[in-house]
Amino acid sequence: MDAAIDRSAASLGRDGGIALRVEAPQMALVWSAARGPGVAPEQTVRIASLTKPFVAAATLRLVERGVLKLDDSVRPLLSAPIATHLAADGYDLDQITVGMLLTHTAGIYDYAENPEFRARVMENPHHVWTHEEQIAFAVDHGAPLGVPGGAYAYSDTGYLLLGEIIERLTGEPLPQSLRSLLDFDVHGIANTWFETLEPEPSSAPPRAPQAIGSVRAADIDPSVDLFGGGGLISTPSDLARFLRLLLSGEILSPQSVRIMTVPTPQSLASGSAYGMGLARRTLAGVDCYGHGGFWGVIAWVCPTADVAVTGFTNNTDHIATLAALRDEALLLSLAAQGPGGRRRPSGADHLLH
Repeated sequence: MDAAIDRSAASLGRDGGIALRVEAPQMALVWSAARGPGVAPEQTVRIASLTKPFVAAATLRLVERGVLKLDDSVRPLLSAPIATHLAADGYDLDQITVGMLLTHTAGIYDYAENPEFRARVMENPHHVWTHEEQIAFAVDHGAPLGVPGGAYAYSDTGYLLLGEIIERLTGEPLPQSLRSLLDFDVHGIANTWFETLEPEPSSAPPRAPQAIGSVRAADIDPSVDLFGGGGLISTPSDLARFLRLLLSGEILSPQSVRIMTVPTPQSLASGSAYGMGLARRTLAGVDCYGHGGFWGVIAWVCPTADVAVTGFTNNTDHIATLAALRDEALLLSLAAQGPGGRRRPSGADHLLH
């Protein structure tokens, strides 16, 4: 792994930075390292879309409690102004369900992928967005992407709607809702919080440098991605802990975990493999689940082998390098454990390079 991260860092150039953490308890292994200016193995980062597994898990917790059903229509769950705005744009809110929002099959236009939205952010990076404003942007700049349930189309807008649904059902702001529904304190998820919406934990390590091209993430107001599609700050170790606990059935029931991890037919047809807030990758015959985030952050766990790989880069330009390093780390860890995730008794010539 030292050699792998050295090769990755060398490909990034002088200013590039990358950090990775590998946990494989069956081998009593916790390895972490970082390369590059200002980058350390355990720092806090904006995790962007890696917030979605948290939001999806919180939604399924409400389902477990009987407060919500996956096939519930979203119309009565949304505020009247937002429901009216969406309906006026042609969205059939009686046919769109909570499950469709979770699986990105509701046909909701994604404001975050619109070039004009990104241009506005870069032109006025200090603008403070509201989730109502972002939903209105989606309505004003794009039409429904098809019939509800018809196809997979990744949508931050859909997860903004889930954030609102959670808030309306719990009567609490989204940060407090997720913290309570997912038992952050009980599970030791100590350094994960919604930026600007919650106080920074006193135990949180320093922030890592993050950027998009030459623009620092710190110079872009967090509200650009804050209300359910993204918004959390976290660390590699917290992300590994959350996903390992989630996928082992310690946060949600095994049935809920199965629902989250089974890719929808629509996503498979699109070339993706996405369930509810989690994507699936199969490496060396082992299924692994996780997510990535816009700012160059990843978190993946292979439950049957109990291997977790989390990490980040200091620039979105380096996401492909981070993804390749993730795959190499997972393959090395899986190969070292042998078929079915069993640790090999000795030797290292089987490692995959």
